[in-house]
Amino acid sequence: MVRRPFAWRRLLATLALAMTGAVILTGCDTDAPAPSGDALYADAEQTYLEYREFVNGVQSVLSTDPWTIGQIGRYGMQPGSCDGDTGYQFDLGRTLQLGRTLQMDAADRDANAEAVTRHLEEAGLSPRQRTLGDGDKSLVQVAVRDEGGFELLLVEFGYDGTVRVSATTACRPGDALALSDLIFGDVRFLGGYLPDDVEAPTDPLFFGITPGDPQFVRETPAP
Repeated sequence: MVRRPFAWRRLLATLALAMTGAVILTGCDTDAPAPSGDALYADAEQTYLEYREFVNGVQSVLSTDPWTIGQIGRYGMQPGSCDGDTGYQFDLGRTLQLGRTLQMDAADRDANAEAVTRHLEEAGLSPRQRTLGDGDKSLVQVAVRDEGGFELLLVEFGYDGTVRVSATTACRPGDALALSDLIFGDVRFLGGYLPDDVEAPTDPLFFGITPGDPQFVRETPAP
């Protein structure tokens, strides 16, 4: 069974609800009022879980080992403002060192890029692949832009065996600051609640936090 990006599932849900007169917002360019409160939280939860599931699938094409989380704040759950502060979007970054050496064979890199491209095409997307630079220092990119619920989904393969995945969802209507308060409240979520170094694409997904009950608890090494 082919996995579809989350925009497809949202479209099917929109069509189904349209039969009953209900409406789902599908972007910031709508005349309908932006959701707030519980409606905003529910929209964000669906958007978050679906985009994370899809990106995890892309990562898993390359490796299900733990990936290094990008810059602090790019875990993927913190909503950012977009479309003149009238909408929100999610953003994440992951990095992995493929292989045991710092030099990746060009054939292996091309094979990995082709595998990701095929995965995205099978999901109904139209990825673009290009090579930047020449020779041993070149960089291979596979990118999807403004499609499938993403503003940008980018996979980069470096000459040193490093692969980077970046994902930014399409802008959705709703106040990002209000949404952040709904998700995290007064909890400083980057202060130990969320992982600050690595996460595997097979780790269980969750949305929102439970104060006083960290999702990720690391064991303290024995003295």
